[in-house]
Order: sequence, then C-alpha cells, then structure tokens
Amino acid sequence: MPLRLAAFTHGLAALLLASLLSACDNSAQWAYENGLEFEISRAGLQEKTITTEDGIQWHLLVSESAADATPVLLIHGFGADASNWVRFAGNLEEEFYFVVPDLPGHGDTTRDLGLDYTMEAQAKRLLTLMNALQLDQFHVAGNSMGGAITLEMARQAPRRVMTMGLVDSAGLTRQTPEFKALLQGSNSNPLIPHSRDEFQTTLEWAMEDPPYMPEFFVDVMGQRKADNATVAEDIFRQLGTDPGMNLENTDVLATLDEPTLVMWGKEDRLLGVDNVPVFLERLPQARSVILDGIGHLPMTEAPAKSADAFRTFWNENRH
Repeated sequence: MPLRLAAFTHGLAALLLASLLSACDNSAQWAYENGLEFEISRAGLQEKTITTEDGIQWHLLVSESAADATPVLLIHGFGADASNWVRFAGNLEEEFYFVVPDLPGHGDTTRDLGLDYTMEAQAKRLLTLMNALQLDQFHVAGNSMGGAITLEMARQAPRRVMTMGLVDSAGLTRQTPEFKALLQGSNSNPLIPHSRDEFQTTLEWAMEDPPYMPEFFVDVMGQRKADNATVAEDIFRQLGTDPGMNLENTDVLATLDEPTLVMWGKEDRLLGVDNVPVFLERLPQARSVILDGIGHLPMTEAPAKSADAFRTFWNENRH
C-alpha cells in the first residue's frame, strides 16, 4: 500500500523548514530528497541500483554493514515503495542484512504500462534479484500486496524462504466493509491519488496515526504518487483478477510450512483484522501479533514495536 513515507523527526523538520524561506516546489523537492537521504543513512541503509537479467532496473536499499548477518527481504505494498520500511530497519541496524527494493511499477524501479504485475511475476522477479545479489536463503516479510508476494515466493522457492512475515497481508484479501463499499460505489480509489490533495485521503485510509511530516513534504509525495497514477491503475486492475490475491478457497496456504509471523494493525481500514484467524488456521506454522491503535502500516506507524516482534521471531528461526 501507500506510500513514500520517511518518518522525519520534529527536529529535522524544523531544521529543514528554517533553512527554507519559501515552500516553493523546488525547495520542497530539495528538502524532501535530502530529508529522505538523511533517514536512509540514519537507518544504516544505502541506496543501490541494479539491472537484473530479466531487464528490470531496480532501485533498492541495502544495509551498509552486517553483510555477514542473516539476509532479510522486505517487500512493500501497492502504491508504496522501499521507504515504508526505513524506520523499521533502523531499529534492527547491524542485526540483519536488509534488502528493501522498490517493486516494479513503484518508486524508482522500472514502471511500464502493460508489464505483468501479478504476484507470480513479481515473486519470480524478486527471486531473480536475490540471485543477482548472491543471496540464497533469506527471511521474507511483506506488507499488504507485499504479503501476497511473500506467500508466492514461498510457493515458488520453499527451500530459499526461511520464514514468512505477513504484515496486514493480502492473499486472502478480505477487505473491510467500508473499503469494499467505497470501491463498489465510486469510480475513485483512495489508494490511487491523482493529485497531491487526494494523497491526504490516501494517508487517512492507510494509517490510524501517521508519523509527523511537514505539509509540503506530503505535497511532494502526493505529486509523485499522482505522476504514477496511470501505472498504479494498471496494477490494481491486474490485482483484481490475480489468483495470488485470492487464496482463501485454494489449498495453497496449507502447503506453505515455513514459520510465519502474521502481524496486523487492529484499526486497519483496508484489510480487516478478520484476516488473521484465517491465516492462522490455514498456515501450518503461523502465529500472530495484533497491534492496538495501529492501521494498515504497522512497520511505519509503530516501527519499534514491529521490529521487536520480528527480532524475536527471526532469532528463534535461524537456520
């Protein structure tokens, strides 16, 4: 799900704001890019670009150190990008080796109309990326659509996926009644903003308690999302008929015996907490953590709590 979210501290925001005499577009863009770079560096991550043999040019974040630590692949959701995981990774700096890509169709990775954006295709691409990075076995955690991709990666490569983390995950894709009614009763999708103003609505649906961000930072992010709206609509259309998003009445989940942590924000307005007992029933080795007062993006809204839960889970399941 959404969104290019760097959680800027009040102190950093004040510093940036003080350095700007006006919030014109160029100044806001400069502040946004520099602020995001600061957050990425502070989390112990660095940006990387790589082109894989399937022709995808990836933008990703990787750990600056801890190259010998256990690898962890973090997958964002629909309409989002790697920055959703920055604060989460920062809470686990040097404990794991993180690989956090922008998925194809998102962020600064290849974004083409008509590309196959199904869970099967995206999972295959991520396995190709991990090949290119020479990482054979790894933990995988995904949020929303990223959770459905996590399930598909485990189906395609069970030997390689050490554990699964499903964070407010699609796959069952049980939408809340209010979100389902909105999609059925309107031509607009709050997850696909077409203007910077509409992005505020996206934030309201995605998070119960968004981290502080200056208004013009939100404007920059909103404009970036709006600029990618055509591709986002193509992806969402494909998701509607993708079997990988609708696994509830199949036997796929029962075949996935990787240890699994199902994490959910109790106040999720998009995919309801009623998904959790179904995952627990169908996945052979699943357990859950439900976070009160949190919406669809626990790793962004509650990065420390989310990181603590995964630290324990991953340390208990070392190979």
